[in-house]
Amino acid sequence: MTESGDERAQSEREERPAMERAEKLVDRVGQRAETFASLAGLRVRRLAARALEEVEDVWAEAQSIRQRKQS
Repeated sequence: MTESGDERAQSEREERPAMERAEKLVDRVGQRAETFASLAGLRVRRLAARALEEVEDVWAEAQSIRQRKQS
C-alpha cells in the first residue's frame, strides 16, 4: 500500500528531530523580523528627512521675515 502525499509529509515531519524543526522556525521568524525592522527603519528615515525639510523651510521663512523687518 502506498502513502498519500499528506501521509508522507506527516511521517517526514515526525522523523525530523524537534530541535531541527524549532531551529528552522526560529530562522524564519528571524528573517521576517529582520525584514520588518529594515522596512520600519526605512520609514523612520523617510519621516525624519521630511521633518528636517519642514524645519528648514520654517527656518528659511523666519529668516526671510526677520530680514524684511530689519530693512
